[in-house]
Amino acid sequence: MKKALIITTTSGFLSQFELNNVRLLGEIGYQIHYATNFGVPIYAVRDETLKRMGVVLHHISIEKNPFSLRHNGWALRELVRIIDREQIDVVHCHNPNGGVLGRLAASISRRKPYVIYTAHGFHFYDGAPLKNWLFYYPVEKCLAHYTDALITINREDYSAARKFRFKSDGQAWIIPGVGVDTEQFYPVTDSEVGSAVQLRRELNIPDDAFHIVSAGELVKNKNHSVVIKAIARLSRDDIYYSICGEGPYRPELEKLIEHLGLTNRVFLRGYREDMAWMWRTADLSIFPSLREGMGMAALEAMASSVPLVVADNRGTREYISDGNNGFACRADSPEEFAKAILKMYEDANLRRALSANALVTVNRFTLEQSEAKMREIYSILPSVNPAADRRADDAPLISVIMGVYNQLDLEGFEKAVDSVLNQTLKDFEFLIYNDGSSDREVIDYIDSLESRDSRIRVINSTYNHGLGYALNRCIEEARGKYLARMDADDISHPDRFAIETRFLEEHSEYMWCGSGCELFDTEGVWGNSTRPEDPQIEDYLKYSPYIHPTVMYRATLFESVAGYSETRAAIRCEDYELFMRLFSLGYRGYNLQTPLLNYRVDRRKYHSRSFMDCINESKIRSGGFRRLGVSGLKRFLYSLRPMASKLIPTRVIINMKVKGAEP
Repeated sequence: MKKALIITTTSGFLSQFELNNVRLLGEIGYQIHYATNFGVPIYAVRDETLKRMGVVLHHISIEKNPFSLRHNGWALRELVRIIDREQIDVVHCHNPNGGVLGRLAASISRRKPYVIYTAHGFHFYDGAPLKNWLFYYPVEKCLAHYTDALITINREDYSAARKFRFKSDGQAWIIPGVGVDTEQFYPVTDSEVGSAVQLRRELNIPDDAFHIVSAGELVKNKNHSVVIKAIARLSRDDIYYSICGEGPYRPELEKLIEHLGLTNRVFLRGYREDMAWMWRTADLSIFPSLREGMGMAALEAMASSVPLVVADNRGTREYISDGNNGFACRADSPEEFAKAILKMYEDANLRRALSANALVTVNRFTLEQSEAKMREIYSILPSVNPAADRRADDAPLISVIMGVYNQLDLEGFEKAVDSVLNQTLKDFEFLIYNDGSSDREVIDYIDSLESRDSRIRVINSTYNHGLGYALNRCIEEARGKYLARMDADDISHPDRFAIETRFLEEHSEYMWCGSGCELFDTEGVWGNSTRPEDPQIEDYLKYSPYIHPTVMYRATLFESVAGYSETRAAIRCEDYELFMRLFSLGYRGYNLQTPLLNYRVDRRKYHSRSFMDCINESKIRSGGFRRLGVSGLKRFLYSLRPMASKLIPTRVIINMKVKGAEP
């Protein structure tokens, strides 16, 4: 199966604007991977929709600010690894920083995939500040050399892009935006009027009020403040304004609204999943952005037969004819916006005439028009044969995955292997990844295992890559319906596989399950541990809510989500990072309270983690907590927990263990 990687800067962008492209790529046989910063959800993220479409999700450290060099440097390395590891054939990147890092990663990677960049509005344009031309124009011109297809959404950008020099056979394209779904956005029908009136009342908009609606991020570029100032200039207490969107500019807008005495008439509505209905409550829509590549919110309002006032910019010039199907104002002029609002407020016939003309205009920007153009662009990509079913008829029920590096305690290693081979459930394969072991005795022992049992398969590596890498290679090779995690020094109880598979067969709502364990070392069992049955966010704060070597996953999970982190920071907390990421994406696991594994923990060496390991875990915690929605002081304090634990005497930790605390 060929694979396409979509890259955006903010996590909700794909589900907000690009689902149709995901569907088109799927139709021609591509598996879709999606890389973004899931900790920055500017738009609502429809995780369930993405999962149903089979999208594989990758969290990366990308930031919107191009000068956030540290995080974007990490993101570049992460993207290169994803492209090479997942064998990506096509990279389709969006947003300015996604376009920069996506194209750089594709050029650096060994894979050298086909590269598409959709420019949703160049930062250099007619009338843009000189600094934009000095910085963004050279960057785009240079990166065009690494681009096969550069897609623009307005004529001004298309004219600029055509002058760039692309990769061999590369070219610039223009599409009519991402397309308006006219099955969702359409004029209110007679049968829907009652529901629209009811929503207005729920929004605290009086029946006889004049309701203005805007949609867009709460950022400076969206320029919502100019409309607020315009409304303040009008002596009309029955003009109400709803701004739908979220973003960092919210505090400034709240202060402005309060300062102008408009708290009872101007509302920040936050994310709205019901924008089609919001337009049906509106008497007027305003789209005041300083800069736009196109402006889907304005087109959706037009399709909903809502009269429109916009800021004059290269995006709105694609569809607004001033005085014919809307009004265009200078973006920095509250006076012009106030004048346009008053005209619309006073003349219902004018509103109806402009709306009728807008409905004709919007036909050029429908989803069907955009889809036809994207099909033409994607037709250049190589065709794909349908993928074979993951589980062949002779595939085992379970794939046991184990990464090994210089496991010098061969007696303990052999007990771990025996505990797998002696399971009461026999239908499994046992994948052992030798991650570049250098000890000759260890190498010889691992090499001998395949001849011992036909279910064992050894995968050798010349170099040591780390446990996350080793487990990912096992996952790629696995054929089973379930994946059983196993370490080379633990001992699974004989009925572990039977109990865990039975639970997953009976509880489809969970994607993995773990169990309790007994803690042991060379002196025998010295403690035990369990985790919460159905872990929630609070359970992730102190430590991992799953005992990692007890866990069994559904293999299909890793067809929808990227596997273990391979970054240096995740060493010794690979499983914890994965569990936090899975939970943030909406997946759930369960803990059986029965101990099904003996977990080797040497009580004398338990507290021997290096301070650097603790620092790295703190970084993983901070990023994971951010994705889970933990913020402020709580996130800060719990992120520091690994470093704080170094100050606690080992004897105290062990006493806690013996009483049943976490391993």
